[in-house]
Amino acid sequence: MKKITFLIIAAALAAPVLAREGAPTAAAVKPEAAVMVPETLAAQGRKNPLPGGGWFTWKFDKKPQLGALFVKVQIFNKDKEKDTSYELTGESGMPSMPYHDTGKVYFKLNKKGDYLLPVDVVMAGEWRLVIRLMKDGKEVTAGKVDYSV
Repeated sequence: MKKITFLIIAAALAAPVLAREGAPTAAAVKPEAAVMVPETLAAQGRKNPLPGGGWFTWKFDKKPQLGALFVKVQIFNKDKEKDTSYELTGESGMPSMPYHDTGKVYFKLNKKGDYLLPVDVVMAGEWRLVIRLMKDGKEVTAGKVDYSV
């Protein structure tokens, strides 16, 4: 009985030390892994600036309501030509219920050079969409859109 008690106490004391050994240190975190804090995007159809003089616009295919809707993003370079060299991700969810977000979902590029993302609105309330633009594997910008259903 003494051996069992000793093992239980030793395990309880060693657990925090062993758990800390596997945790990454601040020096081990790569700067590329850092995620930008999204800023509020301009209204639908309005220009959102990009580094290098380009811009992008976003819009819903219809007024947000219960059910499925699509988000369309168009990216333009400084010469006003469509730019399809970016990789976009979207995250959708209700800020009041953060553990039910969709997580990172990649936009699909259509033949017209538009980036499309389906969004499922499953209940009435306040919703948030976060759009992240990446180029050459690095996040260039991130923006959020808050909307009500």
